[in-house]
Amino acid sequence: MKRILVYSVMVGSLLVALHLPVGGSFRVGPMLEPMSGLWSTARAARPWVSETVKLDGMQDSVRITMDNRGVPHIKASSDQDAMVALGYVVVRDRLFQADFIHRVSTGRLAELLGEEALSIDQHFYRNGIVHAVRRNTRLMADRMPREFKAVESYVRGANAWLSQLHPEDYPLEYRLLDAQPPDSITSEFTMALYAYMAYDLSFRSTDRSHAFARASMGDAMFQRLYPEYSIWEKPIIQAGEGWWAESSGSSGDNGVESGQDGGKLSMMAIGGSVDHERHVVAETGSVSVSGESRFKEAPSWQEAIMEGFTEGKGSNNWAVSGSRSATGMPILAGDMHLSLTLPAIWYEAHLITPTTNVYGVTFPAVPGIVEGITPTTAWAFTNTGSDQLDTYRIELSDDGRHYRYDDTWLDLEVQRDTIRVKDGEEQVIEVPFTHFGPVLREDDGDFVIRWVGHEFGTTFAAVWDMNRARNYEEFERATRQWDYPMQNILYAGTDSIIAIRSTGYMPVRGQGNAFGVMDGSTSDTEWIGRVPFDELPFSIEPSKGYLASTNQRPASDGYPHYLGQDWYSIHRSVRIDALLSGKSRHTVDDVASYQGDQVALQVGLFTQPLLDLEDLSPDAHRLREVLLSFDGSMSTDAIEGHLFDLYFESLRALVWDEDVFANGAEPQAVRILELLQSDTAHVWFDRADTPARETGPDIFRAAIEETAQRWAETDYTDVPWGEVQTLQLRHITGAEPLRALWREGFPYGGYRETLSPARTNPVRFSASWRVVVDLSTSPPQARGIYPGGQSGNPFSTLYDTHLQKFVDFEYYPIDLNVGH
Repeated sequence: MKRILVYSVMVGSLLVALHLPVGGSFRVGPMLEPMSGLWSTARAARPWVSETVKLDGMQDSVRITMDNRGVPHIKASSDQDAMVALGYVVVRDRLFQADFIHRVSTGRLAELLGEEALSIDQHFYRNGIVHAVRRNTRLMADRMPREFKAVESYVRGANAWLSQLHPEDYPLEYRLLDAQPPDSITSEFTMALYAYMAYDLSFRSTDRSHAFARASMGDAMFQRLYPEYSIWEKPIIQAGEGWWAESSGSSGDNGVESGQDGGKLSMMAIGGSVDHERHVVAETGSVSVSGESRFKEAPSWQEAIMEGFTEGKGSNNWAVSGSRSATGMPILAGDMHLSLTLPAIWYEAHLITPTTNVYGVTFPAVPGIVEGITPTTAWAFTNTGSDQLDTYRIELSDDGRHYRYDDTWLDLEVQRDTIRVKDGEEQVIEVPFTHFGPVLREDDGDFVIRWVGHEFGTTFAAVWDMNRARNYEEFERATRQWDYPMQNILYAGTDSIIAIRSTGYMPVRGQGNAFGVMDGSTSDTEWIGRVPFDELPFSIEPSKGYLASTNQRPASDGYPHYLGQDWYSIHRSVRIDALLSGKSRHTVDDVASYQGDQVALQVGLFTQPLLDLEDLSPDAHRLREVLLSFDGSMSTDAIEGHLFDLYFESLRALVWDEDVFANGAEPQAVRILELLQSDTAHVWFDRADTPARETGPDIFRAAIEETAQRWAETDYTDVPWGEVQTLQLRHITGAEPLRALWREGFPYGGYRETLSPARTNPVRFSASWRVVVDLSTSPPQARGIYPGGQSGNPFSTLYDTHLQKFVDFEYYPIDLNVGH
């Protein structure tokens, strides 16, 4: 009896332990249930078979042909029936992903993940995103009745799958969380996805950091470090190609060629406040080494979700016309750079109806193909990165219920909600709104943000018509409905046309500088409209025979409308322009190979100043010779790649080491070269952590010496770049307890701003979908790949089936004839 009692206590304790969280809200116990645990998940991992279905909401039967990669080819007698089928297959493969994205955008993640997710819910409430999703969902039926009908058909199909789902068939994540799937999929899921992508690609919240930098260093220096126009990049629409009148002189306003600020700047030109701060830092010994190190600790999963738009979330696209193509017809390529997760952000699908035959990729909850190919057209996106969010400083009344506007006190509208927290107490949240948008009460004042994503947008109408456009005229008409996130939309067609336009809702401001914080107490700074579609930067059938965008500045100097300031992605723009202009004709394989290009132009730019350094140590001299002989190809087998990266990171940290550059305000690295050219004794070269006054050559010497010392400490070991930099695909939650569902450790080449990008290490942002289309055949021949697979079930072979081919820059053929 004593032994039985002991065993009973042990078994009981084990059963309790298995149902306790292993991290966050994840529990192991439910997965060991004999009938509904891992066995059930594995059983559901078998690939779906082709079938003919007639679901609730369908007028006729629909044929769903499944290929060996799990891509559904849907043939329907009507668009609405196709939408029912699309909702059915997407939710069948990606239910948890669709639910997760909806919860993020609607402030319901803590309900699923517990208190650890509370900060995310609060963030999306306080920034007005939850309110916008609800409002825009209510408006959809009236503002976009055609698209609302398509969404309703889509959710019918999604619910047809969801309604017959038994608990033992729930996706793995629900059983680990001891949670339930949503009761139903609704049209709100679609608007939540729209808000989620708009947030990811346009919600840039650095205005306050830039305002602090401007106030600290003065307007002249600020304009020099964060210029609106730069000599470095190749704009999408280059000088002489735009419809606007070109201005005379250099396109650079950074003091290098134009001579702005009177040539060389003295230390006093930046004002006394920054110099004082630097001395305070030196005296206290507190060194703020700002700048985004590629090897810094990865953000928490909460920070990753709340990140919004940052450098690296962009894309590439390019096209050559028939005059520059070996086929005599256009060739198009695109690769969209987004966060890499499992399940993959994209879902591959093919829709065939009487009005369309479109193949491409889509998001869960979107009734259509986002980036696609038809028998006569193909298109690809890059993020414009334009300034679609403004921050205003406001004055609140003493009781916090009113705000001053045009010498009048206006009432705040307060939205009151309750956030449910799994295994915790409900949290009441109150968000005050002005007519601009939500109020953010911060330590340094009260602010309000206005963002295009708060407003109703008709992007889904654009997608619907783009799927059905037969030529450029119809395609352009469709894109007139695109609102946000603003995109550079590249077109190529069998009509022999290539064209690009920076498309979307670009606000026109009244007064004030949008690259910072504006005065919210006056109507003078209000948005007074949007840039007309016909005045957005565009090019149709360029005489040079090619077009390319890499998230660089859309328009050359002289463009009359403000789009943004301090554009990143300069090196990719120069590299692809050199590749496309360097050959008279390009084959399809040529165009595809550029997506795998890993040449870092920074290598040549930032190693040249080392030539002039004297009195280097033997180790630094040796390292200099290695770096100067490096061709810049950051391939996985390049032993110089790691050494250059260490040197480059050291250089950036030594120059931008002031507090003023923290919190997203670090200038681009090319500003170092501009300062070096204009004044080697410039104040920014002075290190904050030493009493001496360093010069530019001193900083370059310190960087090479520091790197050489680290190299010597490894006994000059040659480490291939692929052993240092690897690819990492996290589970969509980012949760460490689910690390078994991640895929990581793949050697991966590239660098920040190579055409094949690698902004962080491990690489978490890169090409999320690569596609190449040859318009010389009927239908077009295409190839594509994304990292991951169609299934959201980790036990399925289709969960990560594309990964190795993706890393090796291989493709799968895309066939528009399948499913007919």
